[in-house]
Amino acid sequence: MINTSIKNNHIAIENLFKSIFSEVPNTTIDLKDSSIHISHNDKNNTDAASIDLIQTEEGFSITYWDGYSLAENENEKDLKKSLKIFKRYSKKMAKNLIRFGS
Repeated sequence: MINTSIKNNHIAIENLFKSIFSEVPNTTIDLKDSSIHISHNDKNNTDAASIDLIQTEEGFSITYWDGYSLAENENEKDLKKSLKIFKRYSKKMAKNLIRFGS
């Protein structure tokens, strides 16, 4: 069963990060009680790729930035659906960083 807050899912989210980004260098995760931030630390790009999952009063906001020109934002009321979107964006980011990143 999935918990109802980001804080209660930190272990699962951290394990997800480790499995998806294990082969992607220079990526970090910042887990907070009501938000998650995954970023690529690229010294050549000051606005590098990132993903955010933020708990709001209305639900959850998931934002993906590819580091160049593509920004996507989705809002969801359900945490389970939000985590699926977050996972999809994480895989997309890892794939792009492996393909095009440094």
